[in-house]
Amino acid sequence: MNTATALLAFTYTIVILALILARLSFFKVKPGKARFSALLYDPIVLIHIGYTFYYIFEHTQGENPWTIILACTVYMTGLLLFLWGINTAKELNFAFGGFSGKIISSGPYRIMRHPFYVSYTLIWTTGTFLFNSPVLWITLIYLVAFYWHSAKSEEKAILSSEMAREYESYCKETNMFIPRIKSWKS
Repeated sequence: MNTATALLAFTYTIVILALILARLSFFKVKPGKARFSALLYDPIVLIHIGYTFYYIFEHTQGENPWTIILACTVYMTGLLLFLWGINTAKELNFAFGGFSGKIISSGPYRIMRHPFYVSYTLIWTTGTFLFNSPVLWITLIYLVAFYWHSAKSEEKAILSSEMAREYESYCKETNMFIPRIKSWKS
């Protein structure tokens, strides 16, 4: 194993361990729709992780070291956004788990409404582009659709709660996934 492959394997392992730890300790999975969605989501994520590890160890030997460094940088960016979101939110329900009763608009939520979904998308997209595997593309498409649908469902729940006005105001200032540059200036 060359140095670039070792760096990629180490970086990806750290990212995945952080995601697993958060999935088991930070995100609460309530009975009902959240638990049902986790039954399909978790295996798809495991398939994506497994194939990415396979490709890291089997297909990075001839890869340009700068490509590996770029991939590691994007993985770490996704991880840092994820950890920033955890530090800000403290505790959240898993997708479709219902509205927890408060709107978070600080930390990464100041620049995007769904930093967890953005961090996951950065992480899964990195391996997909790096290895260009049909399995990774299929799982990525499913996961991005899942995150988009989850975000819309969560927002619908908030907009039907007593916090609807506050959330509408927040939505006018903050995009769902792509940060607004004007929010960085203030």
